[in-house]
Amino acid sequence: MTVPAPVKAAWKSAQLLIAFHKTKRKEKRNEPVMWRPNDATARLPDDPEDREAFVVVKGDGDAQDVQIKMHPDKLVLRRDEDEAVGWTGIIADHYEVRVKVGETWIVVRADGSVQRRTDGMEGTAMIEADGAFLRLGSETEIMVSGDGSQLTRRTEYQLDAITADGVVSRRK
Repeated sequence: MTVPAPVKAAWKSAQLLIAFHKTKRKEKRNEPVMWRPNDATARLPDDPEDREAFVVVKGDGDAQDVQIKMHPDKLVLRRDEDEAVGWTGIIADHYEVRVKVGETWIVVRADGSVQRRTDGMEGTAMIEADGAFLRLGSETEIMVSGDGSQLTRRTEYQLDAITADGVVSRRK
């Protein structure tokens, strides 16, 4: 991944749009019809599958355009995946913020816990609110307690643990 050169201003303008995804007869369109509201105010419909309000923030120079989609229960930020350096999607609701970087989702929950999920062999890594660390891979599970007093590694054939009572290592 290449790091872009610093820029003074990443974006130059913003435009509020409403995308109508369905016709008046509730038939899905191939491409949404875009409309700019006259008073720059858009009501947020209950079902964003029918109609969706969003702001397009235009990039300046090499900076990419960002779409900010406004749903009744969340905000969604999107950038074009083909050209993006760094994040391509951010979803924020009342309970968590999810950030997509490449094929990886990073989730920060309201309690302060953090989760990193990747499709494929890498699996999931989590830092719980109490500081515990969990790593769930396709072949191995690793857990470290928040205070560091317990460490466990589990595979299909082996269990290893360090606890206050000693060390355990045995085959299943």
